[in-house]
Amino acid sequence: MVIIPYSTALTLAKPPVVTYATTLICVLVFYLQLKFSVTESLMYYPESWNPVKMITSSLAHGGWMHLIGNMIFYLAFAPALEILLANKIRYIWIMLFVSFVVGVSYSVSSLLGSSEPLPSLGFSGVVMGMIGLSAYLMPMARIRVFWWYIVFWKTFYVPAWVLAIAFIGLDSWEMLTSDNYGGINVVAHVFGGVAGYLYGYLWLKERKEETQEELAEEIEVMKSERQFRNTPSMSIRGRAERQQQREIKRESKEYDVFMGQIYKMVITHRNSSAVNLLMDRYDYEETQVAEFETLFSHIEKWGPSRTLLCIGRLIIDKLDQEKRYGRAIVFIEKCQKTSPFFILADLSRTIYYARLAVEMDKPEVARNLVVNPAKRYGVMVDNAYCDQISKTLDTGIG
Repeated sequence: MVIIPYSTALTLAKPPVVTYATTLICVLVFYLQLKFSVTESLMYYPESWNPVKMITSSLAHGGWMHLIGNMIFYLAFAPALEILLANKIRYIWIMLFVSFVVGVSYSVSSLLGSSEPLPSLGFSGVVMGMIGLSAYLMPMARIRVFWWYIVFWKTFYVPAWVLAIAFIGLDSWEMLTSDNYGGINVVAHVFGGVAGYLYGYLWLKERKEETQEELAEEIEVMKSERQFRNTPSMSIRGRAERQQQREIKRESKEYDVFMGQIYKMVITHRNSSAVNLLMDRYDYEETQVAEFETLFSHIEKWGPSRTLLCIGRLIIDKLDQEKRYGRAIVFIEKCQKTSPFFILADLSRTIYYARLAVEMDKPEVARNLVVNPAKRYGVMVDNAYCDQISKTLDTGIG
């Protein structure tokens, strides 16, 4: 009976470049082994404690089947991990970390007499590290597994944590109960798996929390696709709808990240930077006024700011163009709550909106628009008319 995990049942947002490069490096190293007989110089001897050889031995293999087996298992778990980590340097460091842990563990085991001090080579320790890390970072992600027995075969899906327990657990049992490992570095398997899990537990808690919701949604989508793949209801339209839903969720997440950046700028009074970032995202001509109003409501919750006033001016200007003057008065009033002496983007409309505010029985809005006109507007607004409106308001109040 053969059981082989061969891929993670998740949609990869982009190619796992480092994983593919690592696989290619292992193949090239094996080619050099065959071509130039360099295998012995790449092996790790446990009594040497040589950190360089810990890495070179991981990339070398004892035969084609050894190489192919390790690469199949590696490609079953590693691509999704690389995408989840979203940090190529950290991903490479994890593989190096596991290689060092595997080498040191094997040396300690040999020193204690727990294992025979034979030279070691193979990527299996790092592969087990990826399996251990999967159990921590994406425990519920399904791994596609190929099962074959004589003339029967089947593909099924197993949670990553189940496979981790199975593979690491079986090797741990063999390490504890057997005196002869049959030429397999079981110590490397066990400590590689443990190292991968512990690295995640100690240093990737924040990353796990960041990706948990998105990963859970992706797992649910893939589960749905598996359930309906072979039924008539799994139509092209159904796939398109699910793809559309995923795109909406992705855009929503991007928007949340974007608004988080704006929030940090606003509360630290970097309003110019916030406005520039907003203008890079929103095209004034193309963006509907309703979208700007939603943005205004969002930023309004953070308290008074120049960023809020800037968005308010854009809204009032667009509402004025659409001749929705009453709605424009509503936003003038909102902006005046942030700054009583709020100035319109188009100064030529100041007197019009002051008069309209009077007609709508909003004297404070009108007063704030026309007060101290010479200092605020200079010759851009009819100062005498502004003074007249102010006197009318004072008379009305008296």
